[in-house]
Amino acid sequence: MGAGQRPPPRVIRYQLSLAAAARRARTGALARALASLAPLCLAVVVLRRLALVPTPLFWAAVAALVALVAVRAALGYASARRRLGRLVVTVDDAAVRAEIGADSRTIERAHLGRLVEVPGVLGGLRVESATDPRTGEVAVLDLPSGGEGWGEVKASLGRWGVLERRGRRGLAVRLGIAAAVVAGLFFLPFLFDDFVARSRLVSAAVVVGAWVAVRVAMRVS
Repeated sequence: MGAGQRPPPRVIRYQLSLAAAARRARTGALARALASLAPLCLAVVVLRRLALVPTPLFWAAVAALVALVAVRAALGYASARRRLGRLVVTVDDAAVRAEIGADSRTIERAHLGRLVEVPGVLGGLRVESATDPRTGEVAVLDLPSGGEGWGEVKASLGRWGVLERRGRRGLAVRLGIAAAVVAGLFFLPFLFDDFVARSRLVSAAVVVGAWVAVRVAMRVS
C-alpha cells in the first residue's frame, strides 16, 4: 500500500449456523406457545377452584385451542428457522446490512438513530435509523445473537455510537410485583371460599380478570 493510500474497509459477515437458527426458532416458538396457554390454564384452575364443573363442550373448546396453539407454534418455528437460517448480516465502516434472500435492508452509519442491546437467549441488537424528515419513518434492523462472530459484530457497531441496554424494571416496580404476588397467594383462597363462590357473576368476573391479568403479564418485557 503506497503513501497516502487508505486500507480497504473491513467488512464483517455474520450468519447464524443452522443449529443456532433452529435453536433460536424453537425457543421463540415455545415461549409464544406458553404465553398463549398460560391464561387458558389459569382459567381452568380457577373454574375448578370455584367448583364450576366444565361441560364436555368446554373441554372440546379447550382441546381445539390447544391444538390451534400447537399448529401455530409448529408453523412459526418452521418459518423462523427458515428466515434465521437465510439471514446474512454485513457490517463495514459505513453501513450495516441485513439480507434474507432478495430482501435487503440497510442503515447507514451517518443516519444512525439508536443502538439497543436486547439481553437473553432471544436477544441481540436493534439498530434504528434516524427519523426520515420526509416520511417520518424509522428503519429498524433486528440482529440476532448466538452465531459465531457475534462479539465482533457487536464491537464494530458499538463504535458507531452509544450502545443502550434494555434495563431491568425499577426497584419500586419489582417490589410492587412481589407484594402483589404474595398478597394474591395469601388472600385469594379466602376470597374464593368466603365470597366469590357465592356469586356466579363474580366468579365469571374473576375468571375473565385472571385471564386478562396473565395475558398482560406475559406480554410485559
